[in-house]
Amino acid sequence: ASLGLSYKVAPNFIIKANIARGFRAPNIAEISANGVHPGTNIYQIGNPGFKPEFSLQEDLGLFYSSKPVIASIEIFNNNITNYIFNQKLLNSAGHDSIIVRNNETFKFQQSEAQLYGGEASLDIHFFEWLHFENAVSVVYAMNQGGNGVKITDSSKYLPDIPSLHLHTELRVEFPHNLKHISSVYAKVDIEYYATQNRVYLADNTETPTNGYTLFDAGFGANITKASGKVLFSFHIAANNIFDIAYQSHLSRLKYFEQYPNNPTGRSGIYDMGRNISFEINIPIDFK
Repeated sequence: ASLGLSYKVAPNFIIKANIARGFRAPNIAEISANGVHPGTNIYQIGNPGFKPEFSLQEDLGLFYSSKPVIASIEIFNNNITNYIFNQKLLNSAGHDSIIVRNNETFKFQQSEAQLYGGEASLDIHFFEWLHFENAVSVVYAMNQGGNGVKITDSSKYLPDIPSLHLHTELRVEFPHNLKHISSVYAKVDIEYYATQNRVYLADNTETPTNGYTLFDAGFGANITKASGKVLFSFHIAANNIFDIAYQSHLSRLKYFEQYPNNPTGRSGIYDMGRNISFEINIPIDFK
């Protein structure tokens, strides 16, 4: 259930507020898993005693829209009862509990949780053909304990929470078509992910992740007949142009390859390096 209010302060400015009550039953894996989870390097154990999750969320948003500028700021707070998360399971000696060789053992847990944060966006149209788009988002996830979970300095944050993320894109859409060429565009993207230090350190469940910045670029156009009908469109995209070595905080691959004692000194598998892709779309008309 949810209840919201939208108020137009000015022709271009709107305030929105909302309060919502949510419910989720544990899924079958969270209740009954007992085996290796393929592709994750995890032996997963469920918990048959789980209770349903309940949430109470409040959010507030400010929205501005005009021809040259579109902007928004949104914040939220979400209190969740019986929040389900994954925790590494240690043996009686305090070491990793290994049921199947080369697979760490994890067991689903429940506790009270508070998640809060927000996002903001700014889209500036300097001209009709030039767009400057920006977005930033962040979420904090606090472990409140309960259901047998005790809060310490190593367990005060919830696991698997993304870091602050900033996305910036400068896009040019050429206003004039050439002979047999239309909808020409070029863009440059910057993706920034901050260092994530707010992690669930208890039992070595997860580790901090260094921040990184990625640069992407793209170009594309339509090839047309003299009549203007599109024969095909092509797109060229280059991701991680500077071949940055990075690991996403939400990637299980950072815990692979003899983690944490990799003799190379660089634990885990890194994400994709420089990648260039070519795409051609051919419309098919049966008329």
